[in-house]
Amino acid sequence: MRSLNLDQLRAFVEVIERGSFTAAAKELNLTQPAVTHQVQELERRFNVDLVERFGKRAYLTQAGEKLLAHARQLLEDDDRAQMEMRRFDGGWLGRVRIGTSATVLMYALPPILRRLKTDHPQLEINLKAGLTATTLEMLKTNALDVGLCALPIEDPVFETTSLFEDQLVAILPAKMTKVPKKVTPAFLSRCPLILINEGSALRRTVGEWLQQAGPPPKPLMEFDHVEAIKSVVTVGLGCSVVPKMCLGRGHVATAGMVMRPLSPSVGRQVGLVRLRGKRSTDGIDLVWAALLKLQRRH
Repeated sequence: MRSLNLDQLRAFVEVIERGSFTAAAKELNLTQPAVTHQVQELERRFNVDLVERFGKRAYLTQAGEKLLAHARQLLEDDDRAQMEMRRFDGGWLGRVRIGTSATVLMYALPPILRRLKTDHPQLEINLKAGLTATTLEMLKTNALDVGLCALPIEDPVFETTSLFEDQLVAILPAKMTKVPKKVTPAFLSRCPLILINEGSALRRTVGEWLQQAGPPPKPLMEFDHVEAIKSVVTVGLGCSVVPKMCLGRGHVATAGMVMRPLSPSVGRQVGLVRLRGKRSTDGIDLVWAALLKLQRRH
């Protein structure tokens, strides 16, 4: 059986929507006999009558009613496919999918993303905030193109490039008394702790630092986002360890808290990650080069 002809379907739809073969021919920039021939060919294809004429008007038969919805859907799919393909022939740089933590996304990426969209408006950027383990799994399954993750990553399937050290600091309520100049694991373990949820690279790093004074105490509260932690600390409900990059940025002012360096100091390396051997594109190359600028900024 022969495949459907989209030109014939388009002629059929136009005849019905315009109400006549003459009006359809004018819309399609064809002769009226040409449009009539296309509809007749479609009828021969199915061996049924699709259109009835009463005077100069064209009406659907029962079979034509059934075909019309399918024809419209097929023509819409054709239009979408052609539109997508035209994007590749008009300077479109494609889609780049970036996975990172919510902290890096909120405090480090906005200037980079703003510049990319200003310089390359046809570049499509998709962002996915999540745990490092989730980002790595999505890179492996080609659901992401680039990752911004805590290093080191031992899996040899990934290519990594270090960008900057995400220095950690203690934040404590401004009204808290007898706060040392440097906060130790022993001191913080005696405070009510507000920490990021388990499973994150930040929580693991903080937990390893606290273990230097013994088993880490159970936190008073846990949150998914650093801004929530800052909010709770500013009202005096506890203390925390957060990335230094989040201070002075974000939605929560730092007036209600004090910041202290950690002793011993601790940080985590943040780097670019991609699947080794993955085929690159112009868009991915642009994003990769832009993210490398984080090395100089930090």
